Amino acid sequence: MHSHLGGLPPKVDLAGEKRLAGLIAAARDEWLISSAHDVSEGGLAQALAEGVMRFGIGARVWLTEIMDRDGVDAASALFSESTGRVIVTVPREDDVKFQGLCEGRGYPVLRIGVTDTVADLEVTGLFTVSASELRETSRRTLPAAFGPTVSEPV
Repeated sequence: MHSHLGGLPPKVDLAGEKRLAGLIAAARDEWLISSAHDVSEGGLAQALAEGVMRFGIGARVWLTEIMDRDGVDAASALFSESTGRVIVTVPREDDVKFQGLCEGRGYPVLRIGVTDTVADLEVTGLFTVSASELRETSRRTLPAAFGPTVSEPV
């Protein structure tokens, strides 16, 4: 669209990835997280969409803190494929403990949203899309580009 193919791929910080894995393992061991998903391929938007589609649990998300902290626009906040990031769900009663665990290990943490019983993905001020619409779009994208898949009748 803009005659720009992108920049350099993100640099991988192996020591940082190891610290993040240790943090997630410690949170798991203390039963502080309900789920975790890497924020890499497709960025935050893809991780959120996959979670909503897989579990049928909605998410209401706000991006202002990410945008302010990182000095980026909404598109970058949603689609950046930076490494070393994970989105987790934390039971409300464990939110403070989880934040303390992150801070104690020197890992930055932001609360960017909440889960919801309504199976929609809502990014406040930008869009709302239902889990069923996400699934339908996901299922038809490759067949639309490449033709029927093995599971589809010709």
